[in-house]
Amino acid sequence: MMLLQLPTDRLILEELQGGRNLGANIADEIDRHKKTVTKRLNQLEDYDLVRNIGRGVYEITSRGEIALDHIDQYDRESDQLEAIIDAEFESTE
Repeated sequence: MMLLQLPTDRLILEELQGGRNLGANIADEIDRHKKTVTKRLNQLEDYDLVRNIGRGVYEITSRGEIALDHIDQYDRESDQLEAIIDAEFESTE
């Protein structure tokens, strides 16, 4: 089950829509502690919403773009967002 931390995860994904970035830069841009952003980036990477391309630089994935498009439908008690992401991602392959 995908457990997001809102609004932090939304802010991270939105920041990465602008292009690849370092975790430390993302933390500065969204006004969150670097440790918090690092933890969330690791979790978002586990969900395949972001990818670490090396040396701490992250980019949003196709699944991350889909998640951001539907993030308003997220509910911590439901797998609905994950099901939406999976269905839309599979239809684009």
